[in-house]
Amino acid sequence: MAFGDLPWAIFDCPVTLPEPTAMAVPPSSQFDSIIFTSQVAVRTFAPTPDWFNKKVYAVGQGTAEAAVALGFPDVTQTGLTVEDMRMHLTTVEFYAALYPSADEISYDLPAAFPGRIHRAVIYKMAPRVDLPQQLIEPALKGTPIVVPLFSRRAADILADLLTKSGITAQNAKIAGVGFSANVFAGEGGPWYSRFVSKEPVLGAFVEKTGEAIARFGA
Repeated sequence: MAFGDLPWAIFDCPVTLPEPTAMAVPPSSQFDSIIFTSQVAVRTFAPTPDWFNKKVYAVGQGTAEAAVALGFPDVTQTGLTVEDMRMHLTTVEFYAALYPSADEISYDLPAAFPGRIHRAVIYKMAPRVDLPQQLIEPALKGTPIVVPLFSRRAADILADLLTKSGITAQNAKIAGVGFSANVFAGEGGPWYSRFVSKEPVLGAFVEKTGEAIARFGA
């Protein structure tokens, strides 16, 4: 886990939850490989037995392990980001890859490999409707909380959920860490403090989150 070496305990609370959509997966005979960019995609994909002889390319260790657990014997982890995946795919030979994905994606892999990557939307990420009490209660007690935020959508959803839970910048100490400056482009938010990664890459993001813990938690 990218944030696993940070000194604070991690509370996993995704602000969006996957909802499967009607899958229109083409015949496996048209492809020699599959691309997975998330564990959710692996868990949502429902392959028939003929798909398991395909080469799998996966972003991140967790995604690769999920693909192996599902039954794919030939899995390569291409790195930690979709950009790592793009770079890796330029070095290997494949004629057609199926890319099961969410309805919204951060990087258009099919555009980078015209005619060679076919995207199949198999799920969407829907906003959660409330926050667990395990987060609300310590927040209202003033426990410092640092939240890494990869996208503006995540920041906006979380800000709305926190506000609906009665959490404000005045009664709680929640620091948001943005993957980029655009994360905080929305108005307002119950942020006691804001931090932004020096550049929109995972390593810098984790580093800035560590800095926020050191400064905010002091």
